[in-house]
Amino acid sequence: MRRKVMFLILDIFILPFVAELASAQTLKIPYVSISGFQAPLYLGERAGLFKKNQLEAQLIYMPGGSLIVQTLLSGDVGVASLAPPSAVAAWVKGAELALVAGGIERALNVLMVNPKIKKPDDLKGKRVAISRFGSLSDISLRDALAFYKLRANQDVQVAQMGGLGERMVALTSGAVDGAILNVDQVFQAEKLGFQVLIDLRKLPLTYSTQGIVVSKDFLRVQRSAVKRFLRVYIEGIKVFKTDKEFSMETLGRYIKTSDREILSKTYDVYREAWETVPLVRREGIQQALDSIPEAKNAKVNLDSLIDNSLIQELEREGFLKELYPEGAKR
Repeated sequence: MRRKVMFLILDIFILPFVAELASAQTLKIPYVSISGFQAPLYLGERAGLFKKNQLEAQLIYMPGGSLIVQTLLSGDVGVASLAPPSAVAAWVKGAELALVAGGIERALNVLMVNPKIKKPDDLKGKRVAISRFGSLSDISLRDALAFYKLRANQDVQVAQMGGLGERMVALTSGAVDGAILNVDQVFQAEKLGFQVLIDLRKLPLTYSTQGIVVSKDFLRVQRSAVKRFLRVYIEGIKVFKTDKEFSMETLGRYIKTSDREILSKTYDVYREAWETVPLVRREGIQQALDSIPEAKNAKVNLDSLIDNSLIQELEREGFLKELYPEGAKR
């Protein structure tokens, strides 16, 4: 009798759990910044969305889009969250990559500076921090400087400093005179006496600043896993847009602040910026392509980089209708 009870417990409670673990696929997912740009991944982890889609996620912070692209091409990881310009720059040089989702289609970068700098022309002879050359922070800084008729590395020195945290330290320590930061850091930097000199959100520039990139080899072999990842990503966006308190709490855990004023302001900026249906938008990728000198003479076709087919499949299968019964606002 005792053995029967033990087998019954095994059948009801333990075996299903073991089977679920066995069927879960592990994905290593590098992401480029500790910020609201990664909110769907953070919420996917905290709300159990990866487990819900039979995925075990290892989120790996890796500052610098160019570094993430290298890990994708090496085969060490299959799916990555980063600003598309880094992927576009590698693709122009022959990298076999695909953009399978967008997410934020506007610049959210700002140039924060020492308060002694009052206008863009005051940047002459100064030093400004970016993450890495070829990254979105680099491209956006160069575009901002060009808008004000300033030349990178001639009028203004560009310094590679790493991730957002490292750039913030460089700015607050005086190692640089300015730094390209995300809106997450603006409110913190302002409290420390620094100010926004150039807000790229106010310039006439079109950017894809958040996206999901995969290697084409991984997409061919693991298409189902990428599709399940996109279910997590899209539902994570939905949670972010509809549950402010949970989203603020989650953001606070990752960006390391409990300041509700900062969290609320950060949440409001990103909630408005996130696309409900994160299709890759051609115009934003074209802007990135146009900023790459090597692309001017290269014969490239964006259709070989942009792949919206998985999100379109999810839409046809009714996934978006399940999330948004009244219709998803694009």
